[in-house]
Amino acid sequence: MLAYPTMRGRADAPSKTASVASVPADTNVPDRCLLLPSAIACALVLARSLIFLCYEQSFFDSDQAIVGLMAKHLVEGRAFPLFYYGQAYMLVVDAWVAAPIFLVMGPTVTALHTALVLMNMAAAVLLIRCLVRWGGVTPMQALGAVVFFAFAPPLTSASLIEAGANIGPFLYVPLLWMLRRRPLWFGLVLGIGFLNREFTIYAVVALLGVELLQGALQCEERRRFWLVAMVATLATWQVLQALQPYSDMMGPGTRGQLIRGFADSQVGNIMDRIAVTPAELPARAQAMFTRHLPELWGAQRRVDVISTQGHAWLFWPLLGGLTLALLRAGILLRAPGAFTRSLFGWYLIAVGILAAGGYIATRPAEDVVYRYILLTMLLPVGIAAVWLALEPKAALRYVAAAGLAVWMAGSAIDHAAQVSRYWGGREPNEPRDLADGLVARGIRTAQAGYWRAYKVTFLAREQVKIASTDMVRIDEYQRTAAATARLLTITEEPCAGAEKVSLWYLCPPAE
Repeated sequence: MLAYPTMRGRADAPSKTASVASVPADTNVPDRCLLLPSAIACALVLARSLIFLCYEQSFFDSDQAIVGLMAKHLVEGRAFPLFYYGQAYMLVVDAWVAAPIFLVMGPTVTALHTALVLMNMAAAVLLIRCLVRWGGVTPMQALGAVVFFAFAPPLTSASLIEAGANIGPFLYVPLLWMLRRRPLWFGLVLGIGFLNREFTIYAVVALLGVELLQGALQCEERRRFWLVAMVATLATWQVLQALQPYSDMMGPGTRGQLIRGFADSQVGNIMDRIAVTPAELPARAQAMFTRHLPELWGAQRRVDVISTQGHAWLFWPLLGGLTLALLRAGILLRAPGAFTRSLFGWYLIAVGILAAGGYIATRPAEDVVYRYILLTMLLPVGIAAVWLALEPKAALRYVAAAGLAVWMAGSAIDHAAQVSRYWGGREPNEPRDLADGLVARGIRTAQAGYWRAYKVTFLAREQVKIASTDMVRIDEYQRTAAATARLLTITEEPCAGAEKVSLWYLCPPAE
């Protein structure tokens, strides 16, 4: 285990032989000590994302295509997207991050996923930095804890690089912690974070809980901080809402107009999705901790068209290991200053518990939406971190390292299966064949269902603009289709006079 260097000007700085348990809560470790674990974490993120970078057919749909089209329109100066096309909520941070990548690489699936991979890397680096400075662990111990996020199994990895605000909260959680002494910046990040993905609010609740346990809220300075921070958050919210009339709500040429779509706010969207049924809470909690979380963490088999992940043999070792680590950390909290020393780890645990608890309280147990509980990935990170920060026995830490290696092996097996599936072009890319076929035939306008329309349009780089026959996100395509005399419809079923392209049929209009 790495020892901390002595800090100049600190009377309480630990010596090189001091145990991990004596590391102070706020430890300024030189940046060079963070380079190796940060580089390894970034390499792990790249490794778990590689298939999705190299093979566009591995994970891409129309929801992601909308984000890509927004970035493309932004780069071309054709639109100023602020919120996700077709709705008045979900700030499109992902599209703005992708725009400069598009300038370099072009509007491709690889470029879009590259932007999201870079955000994943940034989140991993921020978590390591915060765990080292405020979590009481060494840089390599921080890396060990962050591995649960950095080397997530393939199906979970797909969600983490899915364009559409999934990764944002993983950046906001450490950023809000780092800015907890700067109310104006805190409010700015919180305002953007909440409008980007409402789950960011879990970080605020967790931070308030940590300060309540510390007794910090009794201090007038902290109360003043929260007051100023909330004012800054509301100001940020109002500024972004004030920009809405200048944004293109449904693609180019729709400035300030939500012609069709969901016009409610972020709060309204949350209220519409809440399903509070007290009688179902025990069953929901059981499903969360015996099925949903193990599937997300790779400890239960989960089958999906994108990938298969998880191993039932990991369930009890992972559950038992995390439970014992948390119980052991609770026992070690009796030592003076132990809670303060491992503070950031407890903060991550709180965020993870809130993410799980929030879903249990508001959503049914069946048909789980995994992107809504992604922040529970911070729960094993936090548990591992607080235990490593407080555990004085090196032998037990080595046992934990061995257990972590076993978990990583399970994730690696799933990633290897994913590589085997796609390597060498074993999986066909029919949507690409369709897009190229439409372009080759000189077809510039068509219509199809939502899940086909925007995906193929993006793959064709808008050389073909396909209007949606159901959910509409971009009005320009609808106008173009309405003005087309002989509009083709792309269907999965054969029809009279149809030409087949890849798996689909180009159906002419009925005479």
